[in-house]
Amino acid sequence: MSGQIDVKKLWEAVNATLHEGAINRPLWEAARTAVPLLVEAETATLILGMPTARMDLAGHLETRVNKARLQEIVQAKLGRRLDLRIIEGETAEAYHRAAERERMRAASAEAAHAKAQGVQTAAASWDALNEQILMSHTQTEGRRFVTTRARFLIRCVRMTADAEDRIREREPNKEDFHQRQLDRTLEKVATLTDTPVSIVALEYLRYRSSMQKRRS
Repeated sequence: MSGQIDVKKLWEAVNATLHEGAINRPLWEAARTAVPLLVEAETATLILGMPTARMDLAGHLETRVNKARLQEIVQAKLGRRLDLRIIEGETAEAYHRAAERERMRAASAEAAHAKAQGVQTAAASWDALNEQILMSHTQTEGRRFVTTRARFLIRCVRMTADAEDRIREREPNKEDFHQRQLDRTLEKVATLTDTPVSIVALEYLRYRSSMQKRRS
């Protein structure tokens, strides 16, 4: 689109039309200082550059009333509506640098969001396991007996191992997170069974080792 529009002539016409209307010296100065760079085709946006030392003027072009006035003039000249965007710098290169920074910020934000979503999904799975363990404990009768607690411990070890395999398979790139959640689960089992957590962890490792031997 920028190849079809002489943005310099367009902006000269915009400035001329502004001076035909009501006096608005801050807007006039800002529009006169702005440098038309190009029209961004994908977003139908007229990119205006502003010298670094005069970036304080950009706000006069971005107020709701002034921006609407500028867009009306542009639409009258072109026959179609364009958005306006002001960047720091006076060259197309400055625009491309700004666009690249924006893409990098967007990519970083998207990656952070995806990571957060993944952690939330994994966290929900570990929370579900802990709820399952707590419910199983509540439904276990005779918890005052040592042998009952031992059987419950064995059952929890199996439940945790099965759940860990499933969760890690879905979210394989969160080793530290999974390890912290596993520790948290084993600590919960230790509390529920009145067993030292190191013993619970040892039983868990023994069970996993025996399962690996069976699979091999």
